[in-house]
Amino acid sequence: MYSLSWFVRQLMVTFTMAGMEVMVAGGITIPGHTQDTLMSLRRLVGKHYYPQGTVTPSYDLPAGLCLAQSALALVSSQPWSRTMWDASGKIADGIGAGGTETRGHPDLCEDVSAHFPGTLLSHLEPHQQRLALHNITLTTFSHEVIQQRDTTLRGRYCLVSVRGEEEVEDQGGSGGSWQLVRALAGKFEHSYATCVPDTCTESFLQESLQRQQVPGVFLTVTCHRQDHNAHPRDLSFLLVTAVLVVLVTAATMLDLYRPCPSAPVKCSCLPGKQLLHCFSLTQNWTQLMSHSTAETHLQTLDGIRVTSMMWVILAHRYMFFLISAANPRDITKHMRDWRYWWVFNAYPSVDTFLFISAFLVSIFLKKRIAEFTFPGYCIQRYLRLVPAMGYVMWTCTSLLPHLSSGPVWERTYEGLFGRPCANAAWSNLLFLNNFSDPSDMCLGHLWSLAVEWQLYLVAPLLLLPVYRWPSWRWRWLPLAACLTMSVLLPAFITLVNDLPPTATHWNDEATRAYYSTYYVVPWCRAGPYLVGLAAGVLYHWLDENNLILTQGCVRACGAACWAVAVIVVVGPSWINGSGTLWAAVYSSLARPAWAAALAFFVINAFKGQPGAVSWFFSRPVFTPLCRLSYCMFLVSLPLQALAAARPHKIHYDHLTAAYLVLGDLCLSALVSVVVLLLVEAPAARLLTLLTSGKLWRHPKAASAATEMIKKDNKEEEVKPPMRRHALLLATLSSPALTNTTYRNL
Repeated sequence: MYSLSWFVRQLMVTFTMAGMEVMVAGGITIPGHTQDTLMSLRRLVGKHYYPQGTVTPSYDLPAGLCLAQSALALVSSQPWSRTMWDASGKIADGIGAGGTETRGHPDLCEDVSAHFPGTLLSHLEPHQQRLALHNITLTTFSHEVIQQRDTTLRGRYCLVSVRGEEEVEDQGGSGGSWQLVRALAGKFEHSYATCVPDTCTESFLQESLQRQQVPGVFLTVTCHRQDHNAHPRDLSFLLVTAVLVVLVTAATMLDLYRPCPSAPVKCSCLPGKQLLHCFSLTQNWTQLMSHSTAETHLQTLDGIRVTSMMWVILAHRYMFFLISAANPRDITKHMRDWRYWWVFNAYPSVDTFLFISAFLVSIFLKKRIAEFTFPGYCIQRYLRLVPAMGYVMWTCTSLLPHLSSGPVWERTYEGLFGRPCANAAWSNLLFLNNFSDPSDMCLGHLWSLAVEWQLYLVAPLLLLPVYRWPSWRWRWLPLAACLTMSVLLPAFITLVNDLPPTATHWNDEATRAYYSTYYVVPWCRAGPYLVGLAAGVLYHWLDENNLILTQGCVRACGAACWAVAVIVVVGPSWINGSGTLWAAVYSSLARPAWAAALAFFVINAFKGQPGAVSWFFSRPVFTPLCRLSYCMFLVSLPLQALAAARPHKIHYDHLTAAYLVLGDLCLSALVSVVVLLLVEAPAARLLTLLTSGKLWRHPKAASAATEMIKKDNKEEEVKPPMRRHALLLATLSSPALTNTTYRNL
């Protein structure tokens, strides 16, 4: 067997005998290209990169300088011109795999700088023969331009998008959420980068390049804007963040030197100190990392929620691969293979979140039915969600645009965050964003929060009859009627609109109709939520009657649930193209069936025979991650969009995907820790403290005799009816951060 050193030596000899020439251009070596070869390539496709033609009277001197300097960049053999060509995007292999976007090298382009002493005419005259190959003569330029003295050229990076005539009418919807929809549908934008002189404006470059195209081809030019002026919104965001950091720092230092007991009953601190301690980093970090003492059947929800969150991040990464990979059609090929549908068909993960929320709402209402008020019920949930969501939205509009640069990032940011958040951020705060236009949806993945909130408002109307009037014959009617409608209505909408069973990824029109008509509306997503409410009622019924599931029931239902899970995940790969009837069956039954399988899994952990899967999901390691899951949900998509809009594309394969998904999980977890410690945890503790009723009074320590009397007295005292404001405060009182119900709601 030959040694590795022999192989390396033979490889070096082979390359030496091949006689590869190396051209040095601006400190960069380009193997295999002689100067003549490079000039020939530039001559063949140069007209598609640089503006040419005559300057019309409507343009001024900079436009003429743009033409003259572009001509020099096209024909000169100086290092700066070769660097401009090297920084421009070239046609690469794999166009059939979807590699129709060449982004070049923006940093290399913006480093270009050339000074032309004397007149421009003196620099153009030596290249008249090469200029003639491009049908350019010295008379092309005005006398005022070629007589300009001591001019300077700097590189400017621009991205040229090429569309056919049929795509021009649709280009207005290419931003926002529709940028992903277009990618999912397989309509990848054809674009290439060009490095032009900084005297060229976007409009002039676009008009000049458009005149050089064949009829029916339309161009759109976007150049890098280096003027990042601070907006007042950015300054206010930095000011608020600085105030939060100061509060956290002061509270942490105060807590280290003069700690205040975390339990409000035992706390003898002044009100101001109690409020400040809500920002304590040590206390919030301790609560974040503490392992819950909840029972196994509720602890299992932590593992389910964390797994669903990872599933969402995995699916979003593959969605962004469609616009960041150099071979996106290889991904769509995998999408048609049923073996990969566990990756691409991550839609049941949202149904899992809805089920968990409804299940815990049902348990919460049963335990606190005596002190329930609808205003407190709504305010508690609203204040639980809005602080972190509002801060992340503010971060996306103030800090995120400064974390990257270039036309690719600028168009991605403007489409996904800038314009939508400027127009429709109010709808996110009111949880109405799922009814917004898809192209104007600020942080498009937050539609699920709006759906969950809308279903959350309806839940008491369905559960209060069951819990308050247990002997009423028709107490189940509202819940049963809504559950029936949640099955029939999606089937009806699918049949009427001829929708696919799920997003098809390769059919643009079907994906748009499915997204706006079915995917984000609450009446089509209510099935898992209603099943979760019913599962919570069943949970209490089994507990009150001390019933358990038999071994035969567990085995039969377990096998059925695994079969349902497999059918729901991979079923669309078989149903697609089988007709609207099968699509209607899947769209109406898949989500409630998935939630029913989860219900059996959770209830079996409580009143059955939990196996290895339940043991795994109930591990304490999931507890801190579950507390981070909400913040991870908020920050993961903006971070993935930031990575997808990089200046350079990547080649998609499974190993690259694995590395990027792991990176997404780690980076999202780190950023979510910052958001939780800075905003979410202090806001939750402030809400608990303000509604506890113990902020402005200091309870006296009970004597030992009093404690003994309370322990010996087994009978509960008859409490007088609570007043309206006391009921409201009791409903608003949130459980502690370590409570399972709080962190999963």
